[in-house]
Amino acid sequence: MGLFASFRPECVQIGSGARNKAEVLSDLARLAKKSRVLASVSERRILDALQAREQVGTTGFGGGIAIPHCSLDEIEEFAVGLLIAPEGIDFAALDGRKTTTFFFIIGPTSQRNRHIQLLAAISKILKNPDVIDRFLEAFDERRVRQIVEELFRLVDVEVSPDRQQGRCLFHVFVQKEQYFEDLLQVFSAAVEGSIAVIETNAAGYYLHRLPLFAAYWSESHKGFCRLILAVVDKELCNDVIRRIHTVVEDVESEPGVLITVQDLFYSSGSLEF
Repeated sequence: MGLFASFRPECVQIGSGARNKAEVLSDLARLAKKSRVLASVSERRILDALQAREQVGTTGFGGGIAIPHCSLDEIEEFAVGLLIAPEGIDFAALDGRKTTTFFFIIGPTSQRNRHIQLLAAISKILKNPDVIDRFLEAFDERRVRQIVEELFRLVDVEVSPDRQQGRCLFHVFVQKEQYFEDLLQVFSAAVEGSIAVIETNAAGYYLHRLPLFAAYWSESHKGFCRLILAVVDKELCNDVIRRIHTVVEDVESEPGVLITVQDLFYSSGSLEF
């Protein structure tokens, strides 16, 4: 099932009378309650869960964006919705600015991997500042829904029920730290339960220990080096490769990122994020 299937059109609202973080969380709990997914859950229960998550750390990530989210034991599906507050609300964002765009996610405790996928997808959508402008310029809630659907189509991956069998193993070696988070989000938005990250070192870090090469490398050559391993359904491989090249446009000409993909003879099981 694609990620957009978790978006609830009835949970879209333009405008809010909230003046602070506490009041906007109440608004979000009331808006979320409109979804059938939360029909058996009280508004108070939703609010308490959202507040508990904010106590861990603010979900106001700056740039006018917040992604409040929480997990509940008593539901089996996700409810994703959107509140637009054109005037902005003080949400204790990391950059200290007012927040205008509130994407919320409320999901089952048992589906943590999909929760991470949704967070990654929404985060990727909202990284483009033009997206926020489009939401703020939307003239009604119907238009907001259309924009959300259009944006989700750019990051969503839906696997057909009759997909061909087969998987591929991705190795993505990352030495340029500025790409790491975006590359990890490419996989977390497209793959469920088949990703791992290994912290490692470039070969030069070890070569400096050999007398023959000591003059060329030093202990300080360690630098940034991560290896992303991901098992991807074969029919999604081309899409994942395309997204990687969108993140690292100069992958062929500039050293620092290496991508390899191979067919898997056998794979079984899954990992937690």
